[in-house]
Amino acid sequence: MPLEIPLKNFHESNGAKMVPFAGFNMPINYKPGIINEHKNVRNHSGIFDVSHMGQMLIEANNLHIKNLEKYIPLKLNNLRKNKSNYTFLLNENGGVVDDLIVSLIDINSKSFLYVVYNASRKNEDENIFFKCAQNAQILHLKNCLFAIQGPESIEVINNIIEVPIDMNFLDIEVLKYKNNSVIVSRSGYTGEDGFEISISTEQAEVFIRDLLENKNTMLCGLGSRDSLRLEAGLSLYGHELNENITPIEAGLSWALDKDRLNDSTLNGNKILSDQLNNKPSNKKIGLISVNRTMLRDGMIIFDSNKNNIGKITSGCFSPNLNKSIAIGYINSHFDKEKEIFCEIRNKMELVKSTSLPFVKKNYKKNGSNNE
Repeated sequence: MPLEIPLKNFHESNGAKMVPFAGFNMPINYKPGIINEHKNVRNHSGIFDVSHMGQMLIEANNLHIKNLEKYIPLKLNNLRKNKSNYTFLLNENGGVVDDLIVSLIDINSKSFLYVVYNASRKNEDENIFFKCAQNAQILHLKNCLFAIQGPESIEVINNIIEVPIDMNFLDIEVLKYKNNSVIVSRSGYTGEDGFEISISTEQAEVFIRDLLENKNTMLCGLGSRDSLRLEAGLSLYGHELNENITPIEAGLSWALDKDRLNDSTLNGNKILSDQLNNKPSNKKIGLISVNRTMLRDGMIIFDSNKNNIGKITSGCFSPNLNKSIAIGYINSHFDKEKEIFCEIRNKMELVKSTSLPFVKKNYKKNGSNNE
């Protein structure tokens, strides 16, 4: 049986359609529908309850950092305070056990690594974390996690939490909400400016009701979260990422500390170094439907001679482009300027390859909103 998130009754009373996802019953959409939720995030703001995700606090001492650096391709001793970092847990072959956000924050004058990880990988991740740090604290047992996303998200948040004026994308702070500490990061999964807030379960419903006082804000579910992240070209674990795909094959080499690839203690360092110097066998691309056919996960990609050259890993309808879009992997040696096809209902349908993302990202960096 799927587990329930703490605000299940609140979501159902607000018209949420609940579906099983990653071991939890989660809102897939509300009464306005996925397309309206999607557009509201792009134009105004939306609230996602992502309390199914893993949250952990690991004391940032030298022993824990040494142990974690076997799996995480960052120099953890060099992390900047109050800064978040997109990274991975790696297996022995350099494959992605999970993708993570790791931040360095102070709580009660002690430094911690605050880690946010995928619900579907909790068991695998936590086995590693407890192997590296026996006294790690599972924060999601007592805290909810909300994502407030969209160009007006700063106005929504500032009504109830005083956000530092110089807070930029991937900055993170421990701030106050009604005299209680909350963890606030300027981050998200939509390509828009936004915030993710970890708050005690006891305060969660009052908090979300305070956010909804802003009339341009609406509750949003997993459906629009997926279409928003796909438009922004963001990878999803279990689709673009898994234990048989390395960060380099996934087009995410920018998230690796290249110096760590010379460190023999890092899982898969030799494989990753080789892939960095020699093009991997597959590459990630964006695809757009030409004839308004719907592109779906698992569809095979062909060349004009009907040779299998790859597979779609994520596909959906894009409300912003008014077309079906997809992310997939194709053979690195294939010339992307040549025609590409997908087999849809026993018919070879022409699709157009494109670079990612499909829409411009609007993160706040150095006082402006840009990629």
